[in-house]
Amino acid sequence: MVLSGLIVRLDLGRTISLPAAPVLGRLYRIDSTMCTTLLLGFLFGFPLGAKTIAEQYRLGQLSKPRAQYLLSFCNNIGPVYLLSFALPLFGLSGGAENRLLRIAVVISFFGIPLLYGLILRRTVYRRFSFFSENLPKPGPWTHPGASSDESRHPSFVSALDASVTSACDAIARLGGYMIFFIVCNLPLGQISGLFKTIFPLTSPDSLAALAAPVLEITSGLSLAESILPPALSMVMLTFGGLSCFAQTYTCIRDTDLSFGNYCLHKLTQSLIAFCLYTLLFSVFS
Repeated sequence: MVLSGLIVRLDLGRTISLPAAPVLGRLYRIDSTMCTTLLLGFLFGFPLGAKTIAEQYRLGQLSKPRAQYLLSFCNNIGPVYLLSFALPLFGLSGGAENRLLRIAVVISFFGIPLLYGLILRRTVYRRFSFFSENLPKPGPWTHPGASSDESRHPSFVSALDASVTSACDAIARLGGYMIFFIVCNLPLGQISGLFKTIFPLTSPDSLAALAAPVLEITSGLSLAESILPPALSMVMLTFGGLSCFAQTYTCIRDTDLSFGNYCLHKLTQSLIAFCLYTLLFSVFS
């Protein structure tokens, strides 16, 4: 969070994306600053995508259409989380017997939002020009809540201080949401037992396992490890859980970016993921 904050406040986006800009810029028809935002969103992982976009928007580095476009597909669970936690949990961490499936899952997980963003650029956002010459130079943010200090080019020391302060505030809020939804997951075992008593023919364990990742993805997937099939677990990863939605909201709440628009795009990608992973795991099984 501190590193992404420094990149935004020192306006280093145009420089950092230079190696990738020729490819990403032409493919998505975006400028170098947006290329950096895209890279940070995918490499640093959720919720750095939403936080970076909101900070760039506040500082005038992104117009509203650019910010809304990037928010629709650049706020996903990152590769570190996927490779170090999710895939081992699903039994896809190693071994030659599932190597092809593991590769296909990783490509699908990041390919869905990347392809989705490409489709959006050529449909919903085709009439917008996302290049530097069409964006005014960064200046005071005209939306409510912007401060004059944020709008000027700060020194490294002031940028570092602002980035650390922002990161600590964000971690407190994100951690609070995580704890809240993890606690909400705790009664699911008791509710499952109650369902079994009232409706003995139902499968309460399956209901609880499905509900847990919907609330909070990390604790939910751990609770549902032995019940949910890997394909459905991967869909839950794409969805992210209500905790992820709440954390995204807290990142963009001080802007006029549409949270409902973000939710719609995330649900659409989850539906695409359901179709793709069902097919993928059926083929490999």
